[in-house]
Amino acid sequence: MLRRSLLVLPLLALAAAWLGVRLAASPAVAMLLAGAIGLAVAGALSAVAERRLSRVADRVLRFADADAGAATVEVSGSRQWRRLAGALTAVGASLRQRFAELADERARVERLLDNLPTAMLLFTTDGLAYANPAAQEMFSCDRQAHRTPLRVLGVAGLADAVTEARETDRTVEVEVQRGDRELVARASVAAAGEVALVVTDLTETRRLEEVRRDFVTNASHELKTPVAGIQALADSLILALERDPDRARTMVWRLQQEAVRLAQLVRDLLDLARLEEGLAHSGRRRVDLADVIRAQVNGVSALAEQRRVAVAYDDTGSAPVVALPEDLRLIVANLLENAVLYNRPGGEVRVRARRRGGQVELEVADNGLGVPEADRDRIFERFYRVDKARSRAAGGTGLGLAIVRHAVARHGGDVGVSSVLGEGSTFRVVLPVEGSEGR
Repeated sequence: MLRRSLLVLPLLALAAAWLGVRLAASPAVAMLLAGAIGLAVAGALSAVAERRLSRVADRVLRFADADAGAATVEVSGSRQWRRLAGALTAVGASLRQRFAELADERARVERLLDNLPTAMLLFTTDGLAYANPAAQEMFSCDRQAHRTPLRVLGVAGLADAVTEARETDRTVEVEVQRGDRELVARASVAAAGEVALVVTDLTETRRLEEVRRDFVTNASHELKTPVAGIQALADSLILALERDPDRARTMVWRLQQEAVRLAQLVRDLLDLARLEEGLAHSGRRRVDLADVIRAQVNGVSALAEQRRVAVAYDDTGSAPVVALPEDLRLIVANLLENAVLYNRPGGEVRVRARRRGGQVELEVADNGLGVPEADRDRIFERFYRVDKARSRAAGGTGLGLAIVRHAVARHGGDVGVSSVLGEGSTFRVVLPVEGSEGR
């Protein structure tokens, strides 16, 4: 454009001089005439240039509009104008491609964060900028922006961690109590003015740790008793064999009883570990619960006779159910043994099974001692005993009802107890006929 203007001005001067000569005008008039023509032409060329620049500016502004589609700079004019338009079009295409890549990357990162089980939140100086689904569920919040950390988190300790991390540019770790939940959080600066907060709920982990510690303590105690008895009896037996054969025979019998007790405890521990380690569904088949009951009634008959307890099965016909046969055996055997062990001499145990719609119901009732109301919610816990002294004297391991609970849960069923102190207890198990995935 500038070069064209420089070429036009001399021509305009020559044209004005020629026109002055033809009109016999003075030199001053000729110069004024030439200047007026030059200004008019320059103004026209400037207007053309401004229009071209305006079109280029409009196209460049479209580069920043994500919904405008691909923007192409098109302008007529000299080769230099076309080169400028082509360069700007290439820059725009490159920028839009980069913007698209950044948008895809952000979407991918958000998908990853959305699928994390750990609560993650991002706070800017304006407030909440992002919260993944785990955080939304934990803090009952949505992705509404511009909410302060304290309003979102509801705990001063967590909000203070966010503020401290932003002000000190350091990672801050805190452990707080929120209602009945134990939370541990880590706040760190993600970018200028942005703080990422990762919150983990340790409530269930702590509960399981406590259960594990109690289990190890109780198991160690239960194992210690028969092992100590066996060791003491073995030491005494060595002396008794030489001096008192009759007493030695008594010790051998007691030694055998302690060994049986230890073996039963180990079997129960192994059964419980197998039931707790996962949901095994292979090997399930249709089993008649009535056949299992008959077999286990025969199996407990020797113990019932020793305790002078009558065991009766109310046979109401077949009760088929899809289940793991070994789990059904454990359910029936442990309920029967529990009813016999914690009964009274001359007591009675009645068993029946019946089908009700899509469920099978097993009921084991006794007229023994009963369970105090305060203990009914805990009797299915491992090693929990209502009367510890009586339980050890009866020979129970303290694991029978825990085994029943886990075996029933593994089949998607329910177990409960109703009891009247001094009159007896009734344990009721309900299982789906066609089987179900356990809880």
